[in-house]
Amino acid sequence: MAFAVKQEITDRSSAAKTANPAPIDISSDSESSSNSVDSSDIEGDLETTAFIESITCKSRTERNSDEAPQAKKPKRGGETALGFPEPVDVTAAVPLTTARVLPDSTCVTQKIGRNSNNLNENQVCPVVKGCKQFWKAGDYEGDKENDSKSAFSSVGMDHARIHPKFLHSNATSHKWALGAFAELLDNSLDEVCNGATYVNIDMLRNKKDGNLMLVVEDNGGGMTPEKMRQCMSLGYSAKSKMANTIGQYGNGFKTSTMRLGADVIVFSRCQGINGTSPTQTIGLLSYTFLRTTGKEDIVVPMIDYEKSGRGWNKMMRASPDDWTRNFETIVQWSPYSSEEDLLQQFKLFRGHGTRIVIYNLWEDDEGHLELDFDTDPHDIQIRRVKRDEKSIQMSRKYPNSRHFLTYRHSLRSYASILYLRLPSQFRMILRGEDIKHHNIVNDMMMTKVVTYKPVNLPEGMPKDSNMVAKVTLGFVKDARSHIDIQGFNVYHKNRLIKPFWRVWNAAGSDGRGVIGVLEANFVEPAHDKQGFERTNVLQRLEQRLIGMQKDFWSKNCQSVGYAPRRRTSDFLERDSPLSDKEKSPTNQNGHVGFKIKTRGDGGIYGIQVLGSLRLNPDGGGGGGKTEGM
Repeated sequence: MAFAVKQEITDRSSAAKTANPAPIDISSDSESSSNSVDSSDIEGDLETTAFIESITCKSRTERNSDEAPQAKKPKRGGETALGFPEPVDVTAAVPLTTARVLPDSTCVTQKIGRNSNNLNENQVCPVVKGCKQFWKAGDYEGDKENDSKSAFSSVGMDHARIHPKFLHSNATSHKWALGAFAELLDNSLDEVCNGATYVNIDMLRNKKDGNLMLVVEDNGGGMTPEKMRQCMSLGYSAKSKMANTIGQYGNGFKTSTMRLGADVIVFSRCQGINGTSPTQTIGLLSYTFLRTTGKEDIVVPMIDYEKSGRGWNKMMRASPDDWTRNFETIVQWSPYSSEEDLLQQFKLFRGHGTRIVIYNLWEDDEGHLELDFDTDPHDIQIRRVKRDEKSIQMSRKYPNSRHFLTYRHSLRSYASILYLRLPSQFRMILRGEDIKHHNIVNDMMMTKVVTYKPVNLPEGMPKDSNMVAKVTLGFVKDARSHIDIQGFNVYHKNRLIKPFWRVWNAAGSDGRGVIGVLEANFVEPAHDKQGFERTNVLQRLEQRLIGMQKDFWSKNCQSVGYAPRRRTSDFLERDSPLSDKEKSPTNQNGHVGFKIKTRGDGGIYGIQVLGSLRLNPDGGGGGGKTEGM
């Protein structure tokens, strides 16, 4: 993803003639452009900039007032809304000039002055109104009139533009909010190789508006300024070629954070190569900022610091003015009011790590937060319609089935089974209490291990002769209560992809109580890591798991109180094609064209006709063709 810096500004005289000034590219690489403007000249005329900014916001509102539906009134006044049918009028003393952060090869250091670059006390923060439901937040039209004028090039080469609306549509891959948490936990677990010993998920209070926020932090290696920019980019991933990491698509951070809330600010400290060049980076990805200001490109303001002696100096990637504009945008649209507040977040680190703060959390249709922080002070749960109260009550009565009954709405329950193996030195902490790792095998009885070896692997998959899946299956310890619990927990590279995958949908009670666990590294997970790509390899695995469950059930169901069923071969003969031996004219029972089906006690309960057989009881030449019985 290319980064650049863009500012909308024009002459006061020309602003009087038009309400839609053309954007001007002020990136450091565009000095030869006829539209380029020295950043010092821009800073020298704040009054002109503020005047034009107010005109731009006003004209944009007027243009969209007839097109967009009227926004719902917020239930709590004065909050920053997360979803808007139209941009609204915003009055801001500091112009929002940063459009992209451009990595520059030259860096200049500048000492940090006390309380430097803090916003003026009289600065007005925007008050935004609109709906806050995640599934409605994509109704964002942007500034259509200026759309064609705002395209710009980087280093003389056109590049693809990414509209802010993509942030929302990209995040809809997570239909389940707890799946978004899993992406963030994956990133922290991947940092074990860089020294991470914990990941902490907690709740914070926004000092600006009093609303709740999420924080996810770990003490991993942190991110350099370059890695932070890659993290904020779309589709970039250095993990896809690493054997012991879970991430591979370079999209999890964006989809997960935008699924949980409209805005995220990231603090990361990295010690650099051999600890010789420590850096601190702050990045803001704000859907609220992009929508409210009517941006047509994804704007990611970032600021960097580097260690100098005992203090930290600013890193100038382009110019001091660019650093200041990035800083002012971050302070205006983040939960933090000054540079001192921002730097205070780094004091919470012990050497290095990353701290992610997600705010403006999504709400449901009734105006309540989608996430429930109140029911359990040590858990984060899904609220209301996503909860099954009957399952919650059953989980108290059947403790060995608790994870099956609660993982859909409880982050603590889901996270405890999220990984097949967890490093002994790594802790997952949720709201001040450790998450206890749990292996579903411990909930089983009468266990059996079956080895499955895939065949005809897809192209690109390594041809490893040792690539097998060991399937452990058995009855859940509560199976004698005949509750409808069944399915396989399928992991990929240690990560749970399909929780309690129900492969056999039999009529009646067949299959109940049978659960299983396996790690299938030969099938590819979908981008949201909540399912697998539907391939022939997956279909063959599914059919084999069905056969395993039928075999185990038919042989052992009477041990948990069910009536004895027919032998496993009867299930398989009904659902599987005949073998070459079964199709032969003469089978093992000596009957030409027939297969006799017998019960366990030796009695005959049916005859199957194989192929064609001419029946002529009188010895004549007549007869008929029988397909089967």
